[in-house]
This record gives sequence, structure tokens and C-alpha cells, in this order.
Amino acid sequence: MSYQDHSPATDVTTTALAERRVMHDRRLHSWCTLTYCGFQRRGRRRLARRNDCNYYLDWYDPRLVFTGIAVLLMSWLDALFTLTLLDRGAYEANYFMARLMETSDELFIAVKLAFTAFGIVILLMYSHFQIWRIISGKQLLQTVVTVYGLLISYELILLTVMKG
Repeated sequence: MSYQDHSPATDVTTTALAERRVMHDRRLHSWCTLTYCGFQRRGRRRLARRNDCNYYLDWYDPRLVFTGIAVLLMSWLDALFTLTLLDRGAYEANYFMARLMETSDELFIAVKLAFTAFGIVILLMYSHFQIWRIISGKQLLQTVVTVYGLLISYELILLTVMKG
């Protein structure tokens, strides 16, 4: 058998192979990935294979997790400072939160922390994605820490001004 007896690769064969390699990523992210791999540190993927696309990881950077915990703690402080300011005569500007506070303070704190925790988990999951092609989830989570820090500082100033 000579080299001429072999048929050359056709365009159809080449295209089929190329399409097979370009298929969507079969390693889908799920809540199991978040809990099993993220919290129990059993995930294997710590770095992306390609730098030019959005990707999920099985393992989250501990600094980013601590950033999320810091946001959750600052959200809790914000809720406590808000309740203290309301006792001193301030009013809640957020309509939804004001309605929750009319129901009960505990419900207000629980809903505020639940929404914050859900947002943190989403930002952790999408920490290596570009959001609106402007900012990554990681950068957005780090920005939230800064904004919450400014908000806590503002509330501390209000608490010192509104003594009594």
C-alpha cells in the first residue's frame, strides 16, 4: 500500500474534528461543585487552562473567601448601625428595608444577611468572569468591601453626631 492509496482528509472530516474540539465546556459548574469542592477543598482546578475566556474553578482563593466573609460581617454591622440610628431619630431610605423593619428587626437582619450571602456566593462563583465586559467578579467583590467600609465609616460619623 502506497501513500497514494490513503485518501487525504476532506474538509468535512477536518470540520467535524474542529467542531468536536470547540464544543462547550463539559465541566459545568453546579451547587455540588460549590459545596463539595469549595468548602471541603477537594477541587482540583485551581488555575484556568486559557487566559482569554471566562471560566469556573473548583477551588476558591482563600483571600477572596475572606473578602466575602468581610463583606458579610460589614453587612451585619451595617444592619446594627442602621437600627441604632433609627432609634436615634434617623429614617431608612430604602423602601424595601423600611417595610421589613416595620415587620420586625430580626426579619430585617435575616433578609439583609441572606441577600448579602447570596450575592457573595454568586460573585465567588463568577470571580473569573467578566461582568458587562468591564469588571471581573473578583474585582466587584473587592469593590464591595471598599463601599461597605465607606458606609460603615459614614454611619459611625452619624452615630457620633446623633448622640442621645
